Amino acid sequence: MRRVLSVAVMFVFWLAIIGSIKPFDLLLGLIFSAAIAYWADRALWAGEPEPLSGWAWLRFPRYFVWLLKEIVVAALYVAEWVLNPRLTIEPKLHTHRVHFERDTARVAFANSITLTPGTITIDVSEDTYVIHCLHQSFSDSISSGDLEHRVSGTFDG
Repeated sequence: MRRVLSVAVMFVFWLAIIGSIKPFDLLLGLIFSAAIAYWADRALWAGEPEPLSGWAWLRFPRYFVWLLKEIVVAALYVAEWVLNPRLTIEPKLHTHRVHFERDTARVAFANSITLTPGTITIDVSEDTYVIHCLHQSFSDSISSGDLEHRVSGTFDG
């Protein structure tokens, strides 16, 4: 699956650079993309496990839509906190322990927190994440375990 994704990404990049959809250019781009993906799989990622299982690729769109919704909601929430003078910003450091089996899940968890406005992962050590939150209420959504459950269900399986 990694090789197929690599070919697709490189082919889109090729199209963006060339700016042509002539049959010869498309064929040449496909050949180059496949050759580079093959080389990368053999030389750069030799012996590395697949970052996502086949089932994870099927679950990923649902996770992506959920995360996008959370980002929009958090952005509106941060805007309210910043624009309303009665709401005080009281930054907090929140430590959260979570155990994932795969490195992909660990990275997805940290990045999902960082992508969500009002929170940023500032340190990861083993299974402990240190998260900076604009207010204590921002850490409540992390402590609820919903994000952990969704990341585990998508990337750890």
